[in-house]
Amino acid sequence: MRVAFLSPLPPAPTGIADYAADVLAVLAGEHAIDVFHSQETVDRSRLPGECDVQPVGVFAERHRERPYDAAVYQMGNGPAHAFLYEHLSRVPGLLVLHDLVLHHSRAAQFLEADAVKTWRLEPASLAAREAAEPWLARWRHELSYAYPDSGERLFEAGLGTVGQLLPYAYPLLRIPVEASRVVGVHSAFAEEAVQAEAPEALVAHLAMPAAAVAVDARGVRERRRKLGFGDEDVVVASFGLLTPEKRIETVARAVARAASANPRVRLLLVGPVPEGSPLNQQLERLGVAERSVVTGRVPLEELPLFIEVADIIVHLRYPTTRETSAALLRVLAQGRATVVSDLEHQAEIPTGAVVRVDVADEEDGVARAVSALAADPERRAELGRQAVAFVRRESSAERVRTSWRDALEKTRAEPPPRQRHWPAHWPRP
Repeated sequence: MRVAFLSPLPPAPTGIADYAADVLAVLAGEHAIDVFHSQETVDRSRLPGECDVQPVGVFAERHRERPYDAAVYQMGNGPAHAFLYEHLSRVPGLLVLHDLVLHHSRAAQFLEADAVKTWRLEPASLAAREAAEPWLARWRHELSYAYPDSGERLFEAGLGTVGQLLPYAYPLLRIPVEASRVVGVHSAFAEEAVQAEAPEALVAHLAMPAAAVAVDARGVRERRRKLGFGDEDVVVASFGLLTPEKRIETVARAVARAASANPRVRLLLVGPVPEGSPLNQQLERLGVAERSVVTGRVPLEELPLFIEVADIIVHLRYPTTRETSAALLRVLAQGRATVVSDLEHQAEIPTGAVVRVDVADEEDGVARAVSALAADPERRAELGRQAVAFVRRESSAERVRTSWRDALEKTRAEPPPRQRHWPAHWPRP
């Protein structure tokens, strides 16, 4: 099958770029795949040699000259995916939803346009308002189409000062889903959520690739020493972009509480620190700075080594876009004892493979879990064994290959979606 694959690619700062590389490695031997991107540089070494990698500007012409059997759009709730909106409704295909909320990234395409930003800096300027109006009108129309009963109120709220949780309640999935032949998701929860948003949608359940990476035990010991951890220390770690949604302050508070009873508990934070983040001040204020190590971004190939440095991993997320986390699967694949937020879309992870904490009792729950696991190496080992078994069963290359094969066949066989009365600014097939 000839496949067009549109996605952020490494080294784009999104986990979906890494996911794309992993999926392409599984699919390239079975399909002829042209990969399209919208970024200045691509780490070609991370992609299969069989794939032709091109800027997205040539996609439409290639499709006109020789139509693809299926187009794949890797969609997430971030700026790296903005370029997909121009194409996914022109060439309907397989929309792979990594997040069940797209509101933030879609809103930014309108509300962060230069004309709108200028008007917001000069709200009394009539000329600035007139220049911003086309962008604001498009945004208003899109909200009103997706949410006929509340679109106007959402528009006004978005221009004012509102709580940060509002966009999570209005995911803005409707048009992207309606524009697609098939929608790919990674959990049963996501499948139900998409069909609740668009009952006519044809949904395919895709397996997400993940596999353990062999790590030398001597290398782990050496890395622990370089990071300042002793053999008897219990290292509690969190991985990924260190944003408030990762609940890093909660993790630090829980470590502080656990360390009051067990002074060998240490904190390891691996991932980029956003510009302007108060992280260092938080660690100082909570009294854990001296027992904490913040690495910043580490090379992807070294990530398994850092994961195995940790004895306990805390992977929290709130608020959440209901994503299936490839970062979490990597942690589980390496057999680490892991504490996660008790969220409905993660219900498919077996109870024995993780420790869940109630988001309404988050700090106490994490503190109890860390304290208990720090004192019980056998429990940590058992969690790790069950985590490895889960990932091997659900994320094997064969499961990924089979689920994608079925989804691509559905996409090729499915007729184009019927015409809708979308807002005028949306591209038509």
